[in-house]
Amino acid sequence: MTLADYLTVYLSERPGLGRTYRDSLARAVNDFGAWVGRPPAIAEVDRALLGGWAAVLLEAGKRPSTINTKVARVRRLLLAAWDDGILQLPPRRVWRLRENPPAPEAWTLAECRRLLAYLGALPGRVGERPACEWWTALVLALYWTGCRIGALLAVDVADYSPGQGLTARQQKNGRQQWYRLPATCCEAIERILPESGPVFAWPYHPRTLWVHFREFVERAGLPCPRTHGQLFHRLRRTNASYCAAEDPAIAQRQMDHASPETTRRHYVDPRIANQRSAADVLLDPMPPSPPTLRVIG
Repeated sequence: MTLADYLTVYLSERPGLGRTYRDSLARAVNDFGAWVGRPPAIAEVDRALLGGWAAVLLEAGKRPSTINTKVARVRRLLLAAWDDGILQLPPRRVWRLRENPPAPEAWTLAECRRLLAYLGALPGRVGERPACEWWTALVLALYWTGCRIGALLAVDVADYSPGQGLTARQQKNGRQQWYRLPATCCEAIERILPESGPVFAWPYHPRTLWVHFREFVERAGLPCPRTHGQLFHRLRRTNASYCAAEDPAIAQRQMDHASPETTRRHYVDPRIANQRSAADVLLDPMPPSPPTLRVIG
């Protein structure tokens, strides 16, 4: 049995896996097979072969974090194949490449206000709704929920409770989550709320949503590097960072992460979170300056 054949079996037996994770598994298997030059059999995939693949990806300029994820996806399938009795021995651990990820970057409150001011003056329409109202509602919903854009776009009208909040059911981890929303956000959503279907129905090609939003962000003067996670996901980090400034536990719950370290390492912008340091605790050791005498007359 090839690795690709087993992937089909693995996914069919686990319908609860999130779509993003399923796609990630498929990409890793396809990329690995392309490097090998043919669909590899499960029995021939060992630590040496995976290590060679990782070395080639690193030489090609892939980030260590990306390589580690791809290798981990393939090894996940090997472990499952061992559990199913297809492999006689468990796969040996593959050494992870050292990762030095940059600090997470979010938009500040002032930058979000600048973006909303720009969106509030947009001309035109999105479907039957004014573009200014549609985009404002979308950004406010992302800001207040910290939800992934894919999960938010999948929210149906039936999942929205007027004046209260919404439930995102198509999360990356497969769990649904309830988000309570403030009145200003609910009012913005209800101005563009359709009678049925997705709350944020985008009537054009899906890719154009990112194209238009990047244009709006750049015209509003916000930082917007053309790298992964610097567009809609940046608003998710904004939510996590301001929540962490109040209480890291709130940020973890809002992001729906199992580990607080995941939230801190990948989502909390230290410039916003204002984590306490020695400067907030220690006393100043410098002796007081002597008083300055003033000569009068």
